[in-house]
Amino acid sequence: MSEKLKNNSADFNLDLSCLQNVVSGSNEFMIEMIELFLTQTPAYFDQLDQLIKDEKWSAVADIAHKIKPTLAYMGIEAARGSMAEIEQNARNLKNLETVPPAFKLLKDMSMELFIKLAQIKSDLEKAI
Repeated sequence: MSEKLKNNSADFNLDLSCLQNVVSGSNEFMIEMIELFLTQTPAYFDQLDQLIKDEKWSAVADIAHKIKPTLAYMGIEAARGSMAEIEQNARNLKNLETVPPAFKLLKDMSMELFIKLAQIKSDLEKAI
């Protein structure tokens, strides 16, 4: 796992500027994108969690690969980088002992992210 993420959770912050550029100021579209993230990403995390437990490394790499762009889209570069490490280790069958603890930390930190995003979504809905 990235020492940067492990040692500095401040790097695990939202930067929605990329998403804001895509939605061109539309609160409705921003709400839809956040809702999509909030429904898909936890499901991917649950799937990834089980695959890691089952040591299905090829599938771990594939799911991690799917999650990375979403994390980047939400502007969470530290999380995207950590997911990339998980993908690379699983794909190359190297440092596999680091994958479960790295994923646990990433998943735990992501729970905080989901709460923040839900609050942003709620605030946007109130503004409409």
